[in-house]
Amino acid sequence: MGEGFGTVFLNTCIALGILMLVLGVVYTIWTQHNLKKKRVYFKELHTELAPGKEVMFCGGIFGTVKSVDGDRVEVKVRSGAVIDVSRYAIQEIVSSK
Repeated sequence: MGEGFGTVFLNTCIALGILMLVLGVVYTIWTQHNLKKKRVYFKELHTELAPGKEVMFCGGIFGTVKSVDGDRVEVKVRSGAVIDVSRYAIQEIVSSK
């Protein structure tokens, strides 16, 4: 006679489990690749951070670096105010002046 419901159900569960395992491996590899690219980008950004560079913060605020002291960066914004920020809040170096 033919296969019973239990056997078909078991085969379907095994196939679904294998598919989910493959997708999990692909997702993990893809995520690690993207994290590596971001790590390299921010390492370069933090080494290039210097007075006179125009920067953009995560929130979209722009300013010019006045000084860098360890993890603290003094940034002058358009209004003329100078603010202290963490160097890790800087998202991008826009241009050199």
